[in-house]
Amino acid sequence: MGSVGSPKALPWRGLLACLLLIAGPECQAGVQVSLPAVMEVRLGEEVPIPCTHNVSEGEDFHLVEWFITDRNGEQRRVAYNDQVQQGVDRGTEYKDRVTMDTNYSLVIKSVDVSDERTFSCQVTSSSGTGTGATQLKVYDPPETPEVTHNSGTLSVTGEYASQIATCSSKNANPLPTISWYKDGHLLNASTELNRELYVVSRTVKEASGLLSLSSTLYLLPKKSDKDSAFHCKVTYTMPHGEVHTAETPPFHLTLHYYTENVDFALESSEVIKEGDDVQLRCKADGSPPPEYFFFKLPASGSQDPETPREIESNLQGVLHLRQVTKADSGTYQCQALDFDSPPEVILEKEVTIYVHYLDPVIVNPSKKVTVNVSDSLTLSCSGSGSKAPVFSWRKGKEHMADGPDLTLSSVKYHMAGKYTCRASVPSIPGLQKEETVQVIVEGKPEMEKRHAKSPFHSMGETVKLTCMAFGHPEPEIRWSVAGQESVGQYYANRAVSELSVEVTPELVQSGVQCWAENSYGSDEQQFQFEIVSPTASSTLAPAVEGEESQGGSTIAVIAVCVCVLLLLLIVGFFYFMQRRGQLPCGGGEKRSLTPKEGNPDDTVVEMKTDRRNEQTGLLSHGGGGGGSGTNEC
Repeated sequence: MGSVGSPKALPWRGLLACLLLIAGPECQAGVQVSLPAVMEVRLGEEVPIPCTHNVSEGEDFHLVEWFITDRNGEQRRVAYNDQVQQGVDRGTEYKDRVTMDTNYSLVIKSVDVSDERTFSCQVTSSSGTGTGATQLKVYDPPETPEVTHNSGTLSVTGEYASQIATCSSKNANPLPTISWYKDGHLLNASTELNRELYVVSRTVKEASGLLSLSSTLYLLPKKSDKDSAFHCKVTYTMPHGEVHTAETPPFHLTLHYYTENVDFALESSEVIKEGDDVQLRCKADGSPPPEYFFFKLPASGSQDPETPREIESNLQGVLHLRQVTKADSGTYQCQALDFDSPPEVILEKEVTIYVHYLDPVIVNPSKKVTVNVSDSLTLSCSGSGSKAPVFSWRKGKEHMADGPDLTLSSVKYHMAGKYTCRASVPSIPGLQKEETVQVIVEGKPEMEKRHAKSPFHSMGETVKLTCMAFGHPEPEIRWSVAGQESVGQYYANRAVSELSVEVTPELVQSGVQCWAENSYGSDEQQFQFEIVSPTASSTLAPAVEGEESQGGSTIAVIAVCVCVLLLLLIVGFFYFMQRRGQLPCGGGEKRSLTPKEGNPDDTVVEMKTDRRNEQTGLLSHGGGGGGSGTNEC
């Protein structure tokens, strides 16, 4: 296919052109061409530009040509179709990117930014020429916007606006717009340089033909901007009037401003008691935060002319008082050190705290007290504090009494031990103190009586005898006979001694004695021996072993009783069944159930039973044994 300008190609086409030029306006009016004024497409799409045209009736030949306007403003043809053949002009940048379809539309492959220009369609026929044009607009959204903010410290005392941040939107077409926001509100920034607020924008055309935009915000910061959130928004358009936006994440400024106010407050509970940890926080509104110094002031009305005592200093503004006592009550002062603050600004604040306390509890008698058995003893306690305490007594975990006094009447040995008086303030949970006194009960020994009979099975058997005695000082336990003796631990005013002896006729005759003796006197216990059968011994023998053995013998007695009752029930069952005739009887038993004549209401029963055989048969059935089949019931 030859180019349009070749003299050898289609010589009749030149003649047609000459004839069309000679023709007057009345001939050209026969061709009508219609194109959309604007076509909007996305970058990279394939777009057909339609060329809608009409020619006069009877016209069987016409020429359709597509033209572009180049950078010099001149028109150049890119494609044609004369109904005989169609072609693409090789001398333009579209030689490999455009085609004409059967409807004479110009099809552009992979639209580029450079395609954003005017395309013209010219239709020529024998009746005239018609032309139409369309403006092609190419759209491409920008990349995700980026913001770079000033990470340094900005002073609020400056005279001119400082650079705050730069927002960038890259590779878009057409050029987007950038706007700035503070706390969600649009900043009406000027594009003219000034001292308060303005922006500087810069546009770059990339090698791809796409456009990149950057906007730099300048602002004179104020102290009120310390918590403000800034961000930028990019607005761009897409085909068919669509408007889209993209925003950057918010950022904050680091500002430098002097302290104007200082706050000092108690962060712990307002009710403070001894042993609590107390935290006081001092906070200044300067940036960066100043250094904080903490002092304890002298008590008001004090005659001591001492100066405030410095406790500590730090940058966090927190004063910790660990496990406070009543000595920590008083007034504390915080001073913020900020050299930028004007002299008239007061940079110190005070807080007064009060620590509730209890003085040590005083117990009378104190520490340790001795009382004779059967005597009475009164324990009392007292104490004071920031509030009047209430008192209570306990022994171990057992609550004994409420109030400052505890009276122990007719003291027994088991009442010895540690008694604790607790002082507390109900309105202040956890505020309490305690003091303990040891009560010692003294007196002559008292035997813990056991069974007087010591069971045994046979002569020569070894039995264990246990002798227990209460008393203080610790009683000494002695035995009337020799044997293997074991002395237990002296605990809770109780002494224990165990003696293992071999039963002899002499011991059975005389028995065994044990004596418990201390400085107050003595007491004794007598053991007698008693021979018992194995069944009886199962219930009596453990009696000398203490309470646990007594519990075991009780269980044995119950078991024996249950067995005897079961046996009696079985025997009674078989006897009852035999009496009802439901068990077979032997031949030695006869029954007559025939009534006597003449008196139908009288019934005569004749039975012959050998009492001995009856008992034998009953025991035979009850025992389940196999007796002779002739045994009688």
